[in-house]
Amino acid sequence: MFASQARVLHDRLLSLAYRLPEVRDLILVDRNGLTLVSTLGSGSLEETLAAFTGSALAQMDRAKAEFQMGPLYLMHLAGRDRQVFVTPLTSDVALAAVADAGASASTVTLHLLAMAREILELVHAKTERGSAGSQDPQAPV
Repeated sequence: MFASQARVLHDRLLSLAYRLPEVRDLILVDRNGLTLVSTLGSGSLEETLAAFTGSALAQMDRAKAEFQMGPLYLMHLAGRDRQVFVTPLTSDVALAAVADAGASASTVTLHLLAMAREILELVHAKTERGSAGSQDPQAPV
């Protein structure tokens, strides 16, 4: 679903990075910690962030169940030098961002949630177009 849109998704992630320079890296990751789309230049950082994000998805599911939190929309870690944000898009895919330590967490969060919505709309529209195009126009309704 996401892989077929990789180029468009990469462009969208880059556009967010240009609009919000405090965000250094963006990555879409599946539950297994595999990178779907990334703006990272470093392979080792990409692998590490992807593995962390896959693990974070599992921990968010656990927290949701054990603490009866309802749907989770963000995990935020703040350190001295960087911040990491993880936003689930589906139960199996998440958007992660690495931001400067001084970046406003609320600003980054708002942009990530808007990007998540944009990505889901893009993928959903592609899915609808694909399923509508595959129907036989001669088939009875």
